[in-house]
Amino acid sequence: MSETLIFTLYPNSGFFLPLFAVALVNLSLGGFVLKTAPRSDTARSFFWFCLCVAFWVGSYAVGNLDLNPGLTVLAAYGVILGALPIPFIFLLLCSCFPEGNIPFKPYQLFLLILPSLVLLLSFPTGQLVTAAITPDHGLLIKLGSFHQLYMMHITLYFLAGTTLLVYRYSLAKTSEKVRDWYFFAGLLLAAGVGYGFSAFAVILGWYRLIMLGPLGTIFLIVFTTYAILKYRLMDVTLVIKKTTTYSLVTTGITFTYVIVVMGFEYLYRSWLGYYSFWAAVPAALVIAITFVPLRDRLQSVTDRFFFRRVTEYQKIIREITRTMSSVTDLHTLFRLIDRTIVRVMCIKNASVLLLEEKEGCFLVEKINGLPVAISGQKLALEDPLVSYLEEKKDAVVLEELRSQLAGETITPGLKEKLERVQAKMIGFEAAVTIPSFLKGKLVGILNLGEKLSGEMYSPDDLELLLTMASEAAIAIENAKLYRDVTETRDYLDSLVRGSSDAIITLDLNGEILSWNEGARAIFGYEPEELIGQRPPFLQPEELSGMIARVLRGEELKAVEIKRRVKGGRETPLLLTMSPIRDRTVGIIGVSTIIKDIAELRKADVMKQQFLSVISHELRTPLTPIKGYISLFLMGTFGQLDEKQKEALKVVFHQSEHLQDLIDSMIDISRIEAGNQLQLEKEPVFIDQLVEESVRAVAYSFQEKGVKLAIEKPEKRYCLLADRKKLLRVMANLLGNALKFTPRDGSVTIALTSTEEAVQVTVRDTGIGIDPLYLDKVFERFFQIDSSYTRESGGIGMGLTIASEIVQAHHGRVWIESDGLGSGSRANFTLPVNG
Repeated sequence: MSETLIFTLYPNSGFFLPLFAVALVNLSLGGFVLKTAPRSDTARSFFWFCLCVAFWVGSYAVGNLDLNPGLTVLAAYGVILGALPIPFIFLLLCSCFPEGNIPFKPYQLFLLILPSLVLLLSFPTGQLVTAAITPDHGLLIKLGSFHQLYMMHITLYFLAGTTLLVYRYSLAKTSEKVRDWYFFAGLLLAAGVGYGFSAFAVILGWYRLIMLGPLGTIFLIVFTTYAILKYRLMDVTLVIKKTTTYSLVTTGITFTYVIVVMGFEYLYRSWLGYYSFWAAVPAALVIAITFVPLRDRLQSVTDRFFFRRVTEYQKIIREITRTMSSVTDLHTLFRLIDRTIVRVMCIKNASVLLLEEKEGCFLVEKINGLPVAISGQKLALEDPLVSYLEEKKDAVVLEELRSQLAGETITPGLKEKLERVQAKMIGFEAAVTIPSFLKGKLVGILNLGEKLSGEMYSPDDLELLLTMASEAAIAIENAKLYRDVTETRDYLDSLVRGSSDAIITLDLNGEILSWNEGARAIFGYEPEELIGQRPPFLQPEELSGMIARVLRGEELKAVEIKRRVKGGRETPLLLTMSPIRDRTVGIIGVSTIIKDIAELRKADVMKQQFLSVISHELRTPLTPIKGYISLFLMGTFGQLDEKQKEALKVVFHQSEHLQDLIDSMIDISRIEAGNQLQLEKEPVFIDQLVEESVRAVAYSFQEKGVKLAIEKPEKRYCLLADRKKLLRVMANLLGNALKFTPRDGSVTIALTSTEEAVQVTVRDTGIGIDPLYLDKVFERFFQIDSSYTRESGGIGMGLTIASEIVQAHHGRVWIESDGLGSGSRANFTLPVNG
């Protein structure tokens, strides 16, 4: 053992605040880790480590207060006692860091703590250290013979702990290695600061600087806290390099200012012969004015020379992020992302997935460095990776997932979920997955592979990528809207260009703005002949009137006109005009669609001729058929048994039905040909007409079990009308009533009159009509889809023909119903003086 070492320290109250602050921060971080991190051996060891370090640093702080000699001596002993368990706890922390368990057995733990206990027992004997106050208020420290054992104990345990860290580092996965690097960085900085202050104290002769050595513990505690709690520990080498470089820069500036202060002090001593407080004033002014600009300038130069590659690619990413907002084309955007991320950051591969709302999935839109089979793959909205990104709303790092899965505190449910997410990322060969959100909704996913350099993604990398993803979300949404609009526009343009109909757009003055291929084919004019001019096939007054109607909101639909085209040929056309509106719903133009119906007219004429011929040809044999059946039923050719009569009645009814169909076909051909019905008017008593109609259908009503009644007016009216055609009207109305009235129902014919007109109402207790169909029942071939319609047959022209006949008599026909199940009322009126 060497002789006792004696030295004197002088407390400095200015050191109390920084030392006490460091002790408080260390203790707070230890408690925070214990509460926040899983209750693992790492968290518990770190808490006790922080507690002891805080006690050690706090003792240094109290020793500098110089309030009471006894307190100063007590603080000196506290420094030694606080440091005794630190090596043992440090070794335990290194053995289980970052998420393991303490590997030592109880007896091994006892052997490891034994040196600390021996030194603690030697403390009262004075063999370790003694302290006393000198007459000049200095603190006299005497280091005893056990002090060398004390220093050896600290050195060996710290070396053992560091060796354990190195060994665990060699076996650790990538993310764990990064966390070990943070631990190393904190340890190196703490040691560097402690030894640095000691070296400065010896070099400058300012021994009181030794009291600031414990300030370095804050680096170890903060870095270790970050390593335990954080998983986002990418590219720690960059952090260490920057921290070390900036620390050296700041240290250099500090030495420079120390020389400045000493220079001013020397000048004052030379001039005045003694030291003056005023010597510090100009030095303080120089420091206050130049420190911040000088520090920032030196750090900027340092970044430029030592971190040039990182700074440049981060600058490029920021510039590209600003550029994205103006991109409206998806392919351009993908090229921009590809060039920026894959090439600048030197990444092995990448893939971009976009939300396709129409398909309800995320679609792989772009790949780089991946198998072609991945392109076009889809992820469902319920996919584990999609759900995890929506839940986390942050970047997902593959190494982090692996670390979480390797943890002992993970629940089975979370483990299964993370395994599925991990499998998806591996499928995309992704080292990191960046979500892209727009208004809180996930709209894009960016999968990035490993860097070619083998480096990890730093926090700055991920922050930049998340920022870029946020901007990309806006750009992607804009580009998708632009794509949809462009595709819709191109689709509509192709429809317009390829349409055989003339599609022409006019401004509000009637001048032609566009002229498609269909218009050229119909009218024979080339677009350049008419663009900017009025249509030659419409008269100026006629065109102005049509545009005025469109502006008033009137419907100009399927107007049939005949016009001469280029070459003088007259052709029938079907014209429709509709307004073109802007965003404010104001009318800015007129869309005109014109269809050449010449061929349709020819076909229509042929159809009418066919219907007319076939109807008459069918009617000719039908008349004798009905006649002979009537003779058989009357017994002219002998008596028939009941079965024969029933069979002939069926044939007779079906022949009547066929006669109605033929008559309907003849009427249809006349209506569609535009021929006005020829009426053979004669005096007709309306009540007699109704009675005749009832007699004609009485047998059918009786067979079905439907009651039929007439409500006659007190006054009889005689009209000039076509008796046969009105009988057709009644037959159609009564036929419909019978068709839609179930057995045991009733049909009533009511006659009412005024001075101007007679009204006939056929009221039934049938199934009724939905009010939505009341205006459609008079349309050609319209039939309500129901079991009654399917069973009773018909072609849906009865009411159309009845309407045409009534209108030809200058009357009106309409249907009323209170809804399904409420029956219906068929009404028509005939003018008295018609």
